[in-house]
Amino acid sequence: MVNKRLNPILKVALAVALTLPVLLTITNGELQAASESTIVKPVALTPPPPEMESMQSLAPLTHIYKANGAVVPVGGLSVHVYTNTATYNQMKSLKVDYRLERWDGSTWITYRSGTSTKSNTNVLKANSDWTVISGYYYRVVSVHTAMDGSDTEKTTHISDTVLF
Repeated sequence: MVNKRLNPILKVALAVALTLPVLLTITNGELQAASESTIVKPVALTPPPPEMESMQSLAPLTHIYKANGAVVPVGGLSVHVYTNTATYNQMKSLKVDYRLERWDGSTWITYRSGTSTKSNTNVLKANSDWTVISGYYYRVVSVHTAMDGSDTEKTTHISDTVLF
């Protein structure tokens, strides 16, 4: 009987401990909050990727004036990926293909991907929330396409990298 009552209590205690925003340590039998200096930062499981600045295609653009994407940590191993495409004038169609890439130590591999399309507009924003694996570097590669009916314009953006 005690076992059945103890099990739910342990589950609640574990759930509370996992949701606490601070790390706890046990020192001399006492539970204490860890200082910020003892908070564990991510440790890379691979060497870092080659340094590269955020990149945008170098082709001259006549329709698209803004095309970017980013991966933003939102706590724990959750990330928010966003992209933004903007044109000078309303387009028949805007499209963005984006992928979250993970550095495996020698090459970038696609980890997750998404696509968004919008008609008769000059702004397209696309967002995704994903969970990542700790110890790896991530970046977003986004391909932005504007179609005005007779002309198609395309540009690629590569975001900064983030270690989780």
